[in-house]
Amino acid sequence: MKKKILVLILAVCAMTLAGGCGNKKEESKQDNVQEDTKDDTEESGAVSQPQQVEYDVEKCVQLGEYMGLEVALGSYEVTEEDVKSNIESTLASYPAYEDTDKTTVEEGDIANIDYEGLKDGVAFDGGTAQGANLEIGSDSFIDGFEDGLVGKKVGEKVALDLTFPEDYGNQELAGQAVVFNVTINKIVKKVDMTYDTLTDEYVASNFVSQGYKNVEEMKQGVRAQLESNNETNKKTDTQNALFEKLRETCKVEVPQELLDTRIKEYKEQFKANVETSYGMTMEDYYTQMQTTEDDFNKQVEQMLQESLENQLILEAIAKKENIEADEEGYAEYKKSVVTDFSYESEEALINQYGEDYVKNAYVSDKTMDLLIDNAKVTYEDQADSADNQDSAEAQPEADDGEKAADEEAGSAETQDLQKNE
Repeated sequence: MKKKILVLILAVCAMTLAGGCGNKKEESKQDNVQEDTKDDTEESGAVSQPQQVEYDVEKCVQLGEYMGLEVALGSYEVTEEDVKSNIESTLASYPAYEDTDKTTVEEGDIANIDYEGLKDGVAFDGGTAQGANLEIGSDSFIDGFEDGLVGKKVGEKVALDLTFPEDYGNQELAGQAVVFNVTINKIVKKVDMTYDTLTDEYVASNFVSQGYKNVEEMKQGVRAQLESNNETNKKTDTQNALFEKLRETCKVEVPQELLDTRIKEYKEQFKANVETSYGMTMEDYYTQMQTTEDDFNKQVEQMLQESLENQLILEAIAKKENIEADEEGYAEYKKSVVTDFSYESEEALINQYGEDYVKNAYVSDKTMDLLIDNAKVTYEDQADSADNQDSAEAQPEADDGEKAADEEAGSAETQDLQKNE
């Protein structure tokens, strides 16, 4: 079962579905949430179920054309150049090294080392590594570590008496005297690894944790991931393009009470997430994002206005087309949402959003499926489109020429030691 609508809307704020479809006047289930579940959601930064707002969808939406809408999008095909570009970008984070015949460490060299950090004679967490490559002079390890290796020989063991800075991230080590026992294995140099020079050995050394043991596996894996990403983007872009068309063909008036309620819910949830997930106040957030409360409020209102317009249009279409939540499909839908959004259970999903909310999401999903199935969607590269356009523009002249020739003939025939830790 496709999961487009819930993905599209819950990913934004989990508050934009109406919570009560059309003019149904069902009692809110918000008060029936068990107290212990409510406490759990509040502690995790979530808010209570969306409040139901009564409205008549037929009075909110004047439907225009919604079947057979024409949408033109770019190509979502993964090319060899796409795979190459992705891998080249990844390689920048995984330097390749080769051994040198140097025997003495100098400033600017890359030393391959083993080290063990001891505090009061006991190894501490994060202070031990084997085969680490350290560029001397990069200032990436604590003061004295890199300088202490300059002039030392390959194979030499060095004991470095150092002190962690007072403002070091780990409070147990901040300002503490330690000893690092270091063995210099060799001096290496960085080499440029490119898509064309990839080796099986390099891939196995750097990407085995991602499931790649050789170059061919990496290329196939990257292609598969890009294809998966493109497929997701294709679905999302198609929905967005259809929503844009629907807002052009349909007239929508979002009830002010509904908009105000969703804005309030969204801002409450956003504030809770900022505080619990990032330990920030909203004022801190505005400063970090270089925005103001007024600009934030305007963005939220614009986003929810558009999202609610989309939802109301889908509700109106669902009502006109008599689309309802079938038992079997709805059960499968809930299972897929639990899996995709990592809910503990279907009960946890329903407790957070309410049965009506989730059921309406499913009906909206079915409605969008209907619209996509009946839409005329084309996917092609802009270059291909331009070539086709050029060809189309050139075609009439050829046709005219052929027609003239035919007429003449007829007449004749009748597209972790780093300081920022």
